[in-house]
Amino acid sequence: MKFPPGAPQIEPEALRTDPFRKAEIGCREMTSRMGSELPVVGLLRERQALLNAIQLRESLLLLGPAGSGKTALVRSALESELRGEPLVHISRFRTLHDLLVMIARGLLQSGHKSFRRSVKVGPAAWEPWLAGQTSVHLKGLLWNAMEQQPTTIVLEGVSRAGHQTYRFLQRLYFAPGMTIVATARDHLHLGELGRLFWDPRRTCHIQPLSDAESLRLFEAAVDHFGIRDLNLDDFRKRALDSAKGNPGQIVEMCRFAANPMYVSGGHHVKFAPLRIDVMMRLL
Repeated sequence: MKFPPGAPQIEPEALRTDPFRKAEIGCREMTSRMGSELPVVGLLRERQALLNAIQLRESLLLLGPAGSGKTALVRSALESELRGEPLVHISRFRTLHDLLVMIARGLLQSGHKSFRRSVKVGPAAWEPWLAGQTSVHLKGLLWNAMEQQPTTIVLEGVSRAGHQTYRFLQRLYFAPGMTIVATARDHLHLGELGRLFWDPRRTCHIQPLSDAESLRLFEAAVDHFGIRDLNLDDFRKRALDSAKGNPGQIVEMCRFAANPMYVSGGHHVKFAPLRIDVMMRLL
């Protein structure tokens, strides 16, 4: 049975004991070999809203369900039009202390002059210095540094932030020149940060892709993951019908289809188990 070049090999014993875990590892291994990322398809309105917010120094909330393209949208913008902008990109945090350390590290690495002056240690000692800081001390340093030299903070994947996180970001949110961009699945996932991002004029809801955009992304993902030799007619229809314009689901279904455990007879995609595992991954 012939599979696309670079498709992961599955060990029979591991497959029997934990097939979903093995499938997830296999797909991740294959992705790391692919190198370049898929292009962002559609989302032009959302992309422009993000660019405008950062360039005009206005805070923004991006809302969309899992797989709607929030991560791809943010990273695409940061790596192209916003390259060189003074900003700190935070990809998911659990506690206030985690957030403080991640922001501090980002400011140090981005060359934030005001914060670097307050740290007073060289690059080789940054990590030991961060490890020894308390939340109370870091909060004071970060507030003072970013009020003196405003920057943009991008908070990706906010999930039920607590009251202490809200109080820390509240001061920055209203500081002149500061910009906070947050992404979340919905208002419920914002937690206490919903008290900051309440203005609908500063909220952008990510819309599903059109049928034409979905098809374009599907074909790009087919080539990206090397599955053109599979029976695509049935898979294409079922994948696009079930995704309903969700770009993450389209990409993940093509990614999983490159895994031999989801293919039978050499070319037929076993859609039902593939679809279930993709949805489990996106939970």
